Amino acid sequence: MRIDRISRAASAALFALLAVGGRAAPARGVEGGADSLRVEPYVIHASDGVDHDAELLRLRVPESHAIPGGRRITIALLRLRSTALEPGPPLVFLPGGPGYPASLVARDPAYLRLFDRLRAQSDVLLLDQRGSGLSEPNLQCVTKAPLPLDAFESEAALSIALGSMIRPCVRLVRDDGVDPTAYNTVESAEDLEDLRRALGVEKLRLLGVSYGTELVLETIRRHGDRIDRAVLAGTRGPDQAYQLPVATDFQLRRFSALVSADPKLAPILPDFAGAVRRALETLAWRPATVRIRDAKSGKEVRVRLGTVGLQAIVASDMSDWVRGAFLPAMFAAMQRGDSTLFARRVAELYNTQGGGISVMQVAVDCASGGSPERIATVARQAKGSPMGNIRNTLLNPAFCDLVGRPDLGPVFREPIYSDVPALFVSGSLDGITPPFQAEEVCWGFPRGVHLVVENGWHETLPFVAVQDAVVDFLGGADVRGRRVSVPPPKFADVERAKELLLR
Repeated sequence: MRIDRISRAASAALFALLAVGGRAAPARGVEGGADSLRVEPYVIHASDGVDHDAELLRLRVPESHAIPGGRRITIALLRLRSTALEPGPPLVFLPGGPGYPASLVARDPAYLRLFDRLRAQSDVLLLDQRGSGLSEPNLQCVTKAPLPLDAFESEAALSIALGSMIRPCVRLVRDDGVDPTAYNTVESAEDLEDLRRALGVEKLRLLGVSYGTELVLETIRRHGDRIDRAVLAGTRGPDQAYQLPVATDFQLRRFSALVSADPKLAPILPDFAGAVRRALETLAWRPATVRIRDAKSGKEVRVRLGTVGLQAIVASDMSDWVRGAFLPAMFAAMQRGDSTLFARRVAELYNTQGGGISVMQVAVDCASGGSPERIATVARQAKGSPMGNIRNTLLNPAFCDLVGRPDLGPVFREPIYSDVPALFVSGSLDGITPPFQAEEVCWGFPRGVHLVVENGWHETLPFVAVQDAVVDFLGGADVRGRRVSVPPPKFADVERAKELLLR
């Protein structure tokens, strides 16, 4: 499989791949000093067609903070200047992934609405964590050849396909002098402290989403006296990098109950969870052959899809409030012999997964690792789970070997106790970072508040009611006892789903 690195010269190609809009204007000036900030004007092209003025900040930091005189890399941030007369501590937004660029999130009008509201309190800084987005080096690789057609037929085939992407990508980044073991949550936490010093401010505020909450927590562990307030949306705490299969199972049951309550779908799909289990059992002994169009070659191909492929689709879509709206319709259509929606989703899975791989993501997850107790619990639960261990596909010991086995050790996975005021936000339907994980972490924060969003999925920040709570909390308000509920998902019936997805 042909793999190419995303270099500085090819950064435009990366953003075409990720559908990122934005451009940097010529630099206004550079301050002296190895650790100083370089500031350039920047324009965010939002997906709704509206442009937003910003600044692009670049900060040189050590690749390994234990070797301050060694190799240096650049982290990039977009800054939205505060509209306040007396701004509070700058707020740093830390997206998930790991490795999802904040510069990509910046194109989303719903997030821009939140950031604009937060500008009334302080500067808002959107961080592309080391190894991702506009930061340099970027450890994303793109593949030139398609995935093997049997990549989603079995766990073994998927592991081979992913390994065939990771292995040459690791080789390429190492050839560029990059040390993959330096891309982890501890180093990123030290990047934030370097940023604070470079900005010349006493404290920062932090807003993390999904994996970004792990970075929030490690920064608090190491530099809590420099953090004013923190918001954690979808908490991934210490020793929670390995996701529990039982959380996905419970999510399937909750999702199934919502489908059963839908008047259009209940008569034809009264037991969604049962339909999923039956489909998985069928694929276990007879994988499906699905005709799709390969996005790279433009040719029609026949993909083999087994249990692992359907597990990947269901687990992903149940946590996405857009895709999830169409998931029941796909099963309802299959029950009546119509596989068009299923084929479309398989094509999306195949073409998306075959687009490339991020060494940064693999390195960060492998560094976070898991305790023997957590790993044993995951293995035990996976054996009896219809969804198996699908959410931990990249946390494969073989992949961790490829990036140098960068495990940060048991101290990194110890619980955190802190007096930093923290707001934990969880979606009641979230199977990736379920509410009970946030509750476990919140117990170590005497000034912590846990807000569970009724009907909320993995991503809760786009909802206005959630943004209200975040803005109020960061502004110093007491949000204890606040109840937030968002509308339950509106599922599309088969005809509507085909109209929207197949046109």
